[in-house]
Formats: sequence, structure tokens, C-alpha cells
Amino acid sequence: MDKKTFKLTIIPILIATLVITILSNYKFAGYDKYFIFPITILIITFIYLIDKQNLVINKKGYYYLIPIGLIILGTFFLKTNISNLVLNVFILPILISFMFLTLTNKNYELNGKFLIWTTKLFPEGLFGNLNVIKNNVNIKNKDNKKLKNIFLGIIISIPLVLIILLLLASADDYFNAFVEKIAKSIGKLLDFKTIKNNLLVISLSFITIFSTFVNILKHKNTKVGLSEKRKIESTIINTILIIVNFIFLLFVISEISQLTSNFLNLPNEYTYASYAREGFFQLLLVTVINFSIIFYILYKTNGIKENKLLKYLVLLVILFTIILIFNSYYRMYIYMHQFGFTILRCQVILFLLMELIISLIMIKKIITGLKHKDAYLLFIIMISTYIINILACNIDVMNYLNHLINK
Repeated sequence: MDKKTFKLTIIPILIATLVITILSNYKFAGYDKYFIFPITILIITFIYLIDKQNLVINKKGYYYLIPIGLIILGTFFLKTNISNLVLNVFILPILISFMFLTLTNKNYELNGKFLIWTTKLFPEGLFGNLNVIKNNVNIKNKDNKKLKNIFLGIIISIPLVLIILLLLASADDYFNAFVEKIAKSIGKLLDFKTIKNNLLVISLSFITIFSTFVNILKHKNTKVGLSEKRKIESTIINTILIIVNFIFLLFVISEISQLTSNFLNLPNEYTYASYAREGFFQLLLVTVINFSIIFYILYKTNGIKENKLLKYLVLLVILFTIILIFNSYYRMYIYMHQFGFTILRCQVILFLLMELIISLIMIKKIITGLKHKDAYLLFIIMISTYIINILACNIDVMNYLNHLINK
């Protein structure tokens, strides 16, 4: 970072740090004070800096402000549950990284390596980047004299300001009350505990904002490599998928028997409630494992292009995954019908819907010959699901839905 860029950068970052510190002294919720407000101020500061320094190369990056804004506003104004608050801590920094990398880097292709590359903004060089300050702060004799004059001016003005304040306060009771209020606020700020907290907020805020922006400048010309395709032994992977599909077939036969006439003649003492409760999250985990297998074969290998049998086996895995999704949805539907809505249950329904949409996309991708790039489409589906989760899966909405059911 050259001296001109440093001068343009340091003052806005110091102002941002000051604003974050001031807000941390007000009686807002801890999550808002120490996460939502700082991350919002960071975004505003970075947008100002990259615009001021003419670093914006691809304005499409501003589209990321839509999901980021919806998540921040939804979290601030709605009674968001703890699971979403924790997820925000991971998802918002990733989205912010996507946005500023896309805005400032001409190689903005979204792919698997791009996700890993976001760590280059934070926490890479968190403390090492502070050397930029050391390299750029070089006070010359002329600057030193100017600082001394400023300090002398402040010292001389103190008694003058005190006299004027006393006169104005004695002349106007309302202004006197206003001054007293300011004095009390300053007194609180001078409390040891407050000083300690403020110093901690100042340090963390400044280091995080400054180091992250330095990383944006460092990596504005970095090239994002494409994920390399790996060669796999088709016989091994075909054998694995044949066995996996056979297990899924047995499970489907078992489910049909359990939900119809019990033609397998197995002990069957299930009620619908016990059926709904039993093994739901295990089934959800199986669908996640299936997607891991599918994504690996589709995006990390050329197996489907080279092996027709593998193509049909993967399609069969997707088909069984869809059946598992509907099975999981049916179990959850019964359970919600019996016991009502909760945040977790609604989140599960949303997750299943997302899995179903992605399954259909994967089928289309395989049938059309893997020709189309779908990284952005998958990203939009996933982030849209998460935003709906923030806006809909909260305490207020659950109370309203349960009220409608109990009417």
C-alpha cells in the first residue's frame, strides 16, 4: 500500500472504529452491538473506500448486498433463534468476501476454489498487515511541528471553552441540563470497566477492518483457478453405487410394507406419531451423504462423461434421494400435525425443499450432458433458502402459525 492509498484509507477506518465503539456503549442487544452493527459499518466503509479509490471492476458484485441486507435486517428486527444467530457468524463473512472479491477482482468466477479463497480476506494477515501502518507513518520535522501546534491550541482553548460553557449554562437552564447530561455521559466513559471494554472494541474493530481491507488490495489481481478433475477407477465407484442403491431399494420396500399392509410380516407396533419421530434426522443425514457423493462425482471427476453405467447409477442415487426427501417430509408433516410448529421443524421443511430443488437440477445436469455451469444457480437456491429461514423461521411467525392451528 503506497502512502497516497494509506492516507485515503486510514481516516475512514478510524471513523468506522470510533462509530463501532460509540454504538457498543448504548443499550442494544449484545449480538447487535458486537456483530450486526460492526459488520454493517465494515460493509459501508469498504464500499466507500473501493469507490473512492476506483477499485470497482465488476459492479455485479453489488448484487450480494441483497442477501446480505435481508439477513442483517431480518436478524435485527425479528426474534431470530440461536441457531440462525450462530449461522450468521459464518454466512455473512462468506457473502461479504464474495461481494468484495467480485467487485475488485476481474477473475470473479464462482467455483469451489473461490469459496476457499475467501479466507484470503479474513483471517489471513490479521496482525501481519499492521506493518503497513509502520511503513507509512513517518513523522517529519514539519509534521511534528504541526502536531505540537495542534496540541498547544487544544491546551489554550480548554480554559476559554470552560468559561464560555459556564456563562451559557447559567444563561439557559435547558442548555445547562444538556451540558450536565453530556458531562454524565463522559463520566461513564471514564469508568475503568468502560475504558477497558472500549479499548478492546477499538483494538479488535480497527485490526479487523484495516487488515481485511489490506487483503482486498493485495488480492485484487489474484487469479482464481478452476477445480481440477480427478481420475477415478470406474469399477470401484460402480461397485460402491450398486451396493448403495441396493440398500436404498431394501429401505423403500420396507417403507412401503410399513405404510400399507405389512406384506413383509414384520412386528409392527408403530403409531403414526412414533413413525414420525423415529429416525427422521438419520434419514436427513443420509440425504446429505448422498449429495456429497453426487457432487463429488459430478464436479470433481469426469466419470459420468466416460462411463454410461455410472451415469445411470448416479441418477438412481438421486431418485432414491428424492424418495428419502419425501419420506422425511411425510414424517415431519405427521409430527407437525400432531404437535404443532416449531422453528426447528420449519427449518427442516425448508431444508428438504432445498434438497428437492437441487436434486431436480442435478437430474437435468446429468441428462443434458453436464454442459451448463450451475454454481450461481446453486448458490442462489441455497442463500434464498437461508434468507427465507431467517424471515420465516422465527418466534413471531411460529406463534402466529400455532395460533391459527389452535383457533
